[in-house]
Amino acid sequence: MRKNILIAGLCLAAVLFLVGLPAGRHGNVYPQSSRSSSGGGGDQTITKNTFINLAQKVTPAVVNVINMRKSGIFGTTAKAGHGSGSIIDSKKGIVITNNHVVAGAESLMVTLNDKRSLKAKLIGTDPIYDVAVVQIENPPADLKQVALGNSDKVQIGEFVVAMGFPGDLGYVVTSGNVVAMGKEVPIGRVQQETIEYRGTYILIDAIINPGNSGGPLFNLNGEVIGINTVGLRISEVGGGYGGSIPINVALDVKDKIMNSKDGKVVRAYFGLIGGDIEERLAARFSTTVDAIVKELGLKGPKGIFILGVAEGSPAESVGFAEADVLIEFDGKKVDNLKDFRVIMEKLKPEQEVSLKFMRKGEEKNATIKLGELGGNKSGNKQPAEEEEE
Repeated sequence: MRKNILIAGLCLAAVLFLVGLPAGRHGNVYPQSSRSSSGGGGDQTITKNTFINLAQKVTPAVVNVINMRKSGIFGTTAKAGHGSGSIIDSKKGIVITNNHVVAGAESLMVTLNDKRSLKAKLIGTDPIYDVAVVQIENPPADLKQVALGNSDKVQIGEFVVAMGFPGDLGYVVTSGNVVAMGKEVPIGRVQQETIEYRGTYILIDAIINPGNSGGPLFNLNGEVIGINTVGLRISEVGGGYGGSIPINVALDVKDKIMNSKDGKVVRAYFGLIGGDIEERLAARFSTTVDAIVKELGLKGPKGIFILGVAEGSPAESVGFAEADVLIEFDGKKVDNLKDFRVIMEKLKPEQEVSLKFMRKGEEKNATIKLGELGGNKSGNKQPAEEEEE
């Protein structure tokens, strides 16, 4: 009798243990912590209906953005390409998507999930962060809009859902996890070398393909936390990941576009090439971070290690040398690339800024005039002191 009771107890314990484990993609229950825009949300139990309910809830606000151009000798208008987007303001018909989705379009169409096709116009774009704002003309009264989350609250490991219109598959929903945060992906020729502006991405293992571009990435609360943009091949591990622009970044760019006169985001240009003082930089010179700090007479691994400058840029006019370290820009401390980019976002072309940098333990000063990114204004040097050879 005792033996039977013992066996039954062990079986019950085993069942409870297995139910409590995170199941694979084919299981029914997935314990998962997901955070809402306010940082709350707590633990959520994911059932087989979780993704179904989420998709049904948000589907009406996810759209197919169609790039139309004239084609053929008869000048007919045809679909040249397409992507996805999210309605973020249903009353005004405002859709957010990728710049590369609408690039070169002569006209735009937005198709809803219920197959209605609506004319749309381009409000503006920002190629640097690959964001575009489109407006549906005469938006229907029954349009729905997405709920917007807070990408600063996204955590590695949390479940996410990507939605869009890849290829000819129609409306597609995929799910996965956040696998990394803050991956940098340069977009554009100038951006590949200079460090002023770099897109940082939420990396996900949910499948995204051409056509998904511009579509929303949702958390389990049904809030948009990213704009699906790129597919990345990570050769070291042989796998592929998708990259989403954090929604906070995309909305900031959207505001700049909406507030501009011609739908273009005008950005200041400096033309600096360099990076943080970290292990990756030290490995480039076959040394250590501590050795760099000591050799350059720094107080710590802070500032931007200068590797070079873009030809004809305001940075070139300063006379930087390799291994100089930028420590202050526009009167503000620069401890790392993030600090520098926050400062740059607030500056304007033709604006004069002071800067400080270290050269082998000696502090140097200069004043420069910023140029315009993509323009031909390179700025002029106004030295605060003479440079020695």
